[in-house]
Amino acid sequence: MDFFRRQDWDIVGKAWLWLGISAVTLVIGMTWWAVAGLNLGVDFTGGVLLRYQFDLPISGGRAEEAQLLGQIRAMLAEHKLAKSQIQLSGNNQLFVRVPARGDEEGATSAADVEKSIHDGLDGLLGDKYGAITVVGSETVGPIVGKQLRDQALYALVLGCLLILVYITIRYEFRFAVASILALLHDVGIIIGAVAILRIELDTSFVAALLTIIGYSINDTVVIFDRIRENRRLRRGAPFAETVNASLLQTMARSINTILTTLLPLIALAILGGASIRGFALTLIIGIASGAYSSIFNASPVLVLWDRYSARKRQAGRPGRPSDSRRATRRRAEVEDAVEDEDAEAAEDEVAAAAGATRLSARETIRQAEAREREEQREERRERRKKRAAPGKKRRH
Repeated sequence: MDFFRRQDWDIVGKAWLWLGISAVTLVIGMTWWAVAGLNLGVDFTGGVLLRYQFDLPISGGRAEEAQLLGQIRAMLAEHKLAKSQIQLSGNNQLFVRVPARGDEEGATSAADVEKSIHDGLDGLLGDKYGAITVVGSETVGPIVGKQLRDQALYALVLGCLLILVYITIRYEFRFAVASILALLHDVGIIIGAVAILRIELDTSFVAALLTIIGYSINDTVVIFDRIRENRRLRRGAPFAETVNASLLQTMARSINTILTTLLPLIALAILGGASIRGFALTLIIGIASGAYSSIFNASPVLVLWDRYSARKRQAGRPGRPSDSRRATRRRAEVEDAVEDEDAEAAEDEVAAAAGATRLSARETIRQAEAREREEQREERRERRKKRAAPGKKRRH
């Protein structure tokens, strides 16, 4: 990992580049979400989730799977269940998700839906794949689905508020704002990704989302803690340099952490079943996004905030000269007072114009007068040496 221990990267200097990459990615994801929508599962929409198992495996590869799915869709359409979603898992399992049906379609009970689908599958596939058994059945009403959706949103908002309060107390308010912006970035990236990949959203998605938020804020806090430590050790150093040094010092740790977390998740996404694959993919995308936002978004936002505050302080309040101009004017007036023959008058004028205390102005003038008297004594000594030199030559 020596590559990630380099100390010559200017990360915060390219803040707008990193933020631009995030903005473009978010725009693509949000646009896709607005056009295609999200693939909400039964947990959020209400309906029936059925899992069937065949006695005989599907051995014909993808061609046989495609043909089988086509036959099942046609059978569901005959039973007025065309909006149902079907998915094969492994070589002998089938998932059927039937959304809640409206009154205009003739709402039926979950038991009736389960029986009609089972009878249709048995008549269609029983001869080729043997007995078909229901190994799982789950029913969620539309009202319960709406409650779950609202509770998931409340959990997300409450989590962000608690994080905002904690980071403000532990560090500063600007640190809290930067961390929340990074979290919102992660949430937006995840929503855009699941919209593009058509990952089904269920209660496990909420669990994955909260896990990602916790992971992301942990990575951000580690970097913020190093920034706070380096600010004490590098007093007087520019804030941007301190932040950049802190990012480089924690870069190897962040990369090692994300790799050790992603490797088992990738294995889970490849080897796991259909029910766990969406959860694993969501975690992979979210953890990668969280690492990016912690390094390339949260800390650069702090630097941009600091630069904005510095410009605001430099500009000063409306109708008043800026701090830098007042300081320059004060130095000029003190210098004029030192050169002025009337020291007392100059002292009063400087104190009134610059807001300095009389004691401070007098001390400055006394120091200037002392330097002037020392210079005069040096000049007199030089003149005496020059006058004494010819006399010494005549005595020789």
